[in-house]
Amino acid sequence: METRADSSREAGGAFAPEPPVGGGASGEELGVPKVLALAAGGTIARALAAAARLGIADRLAAGPLSSGELAKRTESHPEALDALLGTLVLAGVLGREADGAYRLTEDSEVLRSDHPDSLRNTVTLIAETYDDAFRALSTTVRTGESAFPEVFGRPLYEHLAASPEEERVFDASMAELCRPVAAQLASVYDFSGVRTVVDVGGGDGTMLGRVLDAHPTLRGVCVDRPSVCERARREPHPAGDRISFEPADIFTEIPAGADRYLIKNVLHDWPMERQVRALTVIRRAMAGNAAARLLVIEPMLEAELAAPHVLAQMVICESGTRGIAEADMRRLLAAAGFTPLSVVPLTGGHQLFECAPAPAAESATG
Repeated sequence: METRADSSREAGGAFAPEPPVGGGASGEELGVPKVLALAAGGTIARALAAAARLGIADRLAAGPLSSGELAKRTESHPEALDALLGTLVLAGVLGREADGAYRLTEDSEVLRSDHPDSLRNTVTLIAETYDDAFRALSTTVRTGESAFPEVFGRPLYEHLAASPEEERVFDASMAELCRPVAAQLASVYDFSGVRTVVDVGGGDGTMLGRVLDAHPTLRGVCVDRPSVCERARREPHPAGDRISFEPADIFTEIPAGADRYLIKNVLHDWPMERQVRALTVIRRAMAGNAAARLLVIEPMLEAELAAPHVLAQMVICESGTRGIAEADMRRLLAAAGFTPLSVVPLTGGHQLFECAPAPAAESATG
């Protein structure tokens, strides 16, 4: 969630951000102090979100276009749009032809809505809703409490439930981020002998759908918030009637009796007490099926490189939320009554923990 940029401020002028990667003039070349460059990172973030909202990458997919033509197609102010596009050129996101027309670069291809690895909604989520929450970063730094309620008046998921467009972007972003992991899970995990899979917090069914596509004999249940399930049901799913969407409070009760329970990138959004509660609910749902297994997929946040991610979680998620390292995960699973059977590294720093209920937990009432 971190954006790095360089910028310059001439007398009466505006910030001119520099790219975090590839192309564009550097802050050092422009004689700009690094702290000013970093402070202007929000310019890049908001410009990216605006371009994503306008569908600029989709409109440039067929080839370069002038800012005037793009302004017509997006019903934008020509001068303002040209400044936005110029900002993204300096950031190395867009390119500019000799005649002044704008073109996509390798970095901006993923802003296309039809790109197989599209990040259009993820960019929008990070640069809009999440960036707004960082307005109250000082509250988190002073108190350790989430800043999100101070900015939005309620916690993240309550805000999403009351804000249909932001919830749509959030769910679409989660689908974008899960596609590479979903493809890997479908290929590396042995689903032979498995009949049913419940994806806890599975959003629009992207993750579960990829698994079902690779294993035609499987059936799946996607569990999430009521509004998420309602929206998912509106569109035909590629898995057809092999997938169903069931609204539930994952901290209270989920469908029982499945062969595999899957929970991906859900636990790290909550403090440990809530993590344990969600896993305990899953363990109870597994009772009575000795062959049932839990598949936990989470990014392992180790060492200093995890600091921006951990800070973002502290600002955006419920108070008490922290990043999860492997040692944390093992303690969490033990606290919820699970024993890890195997740990498999996946893409993007994720790890797959296959777990069974611990014997003592199986005999307990939960």
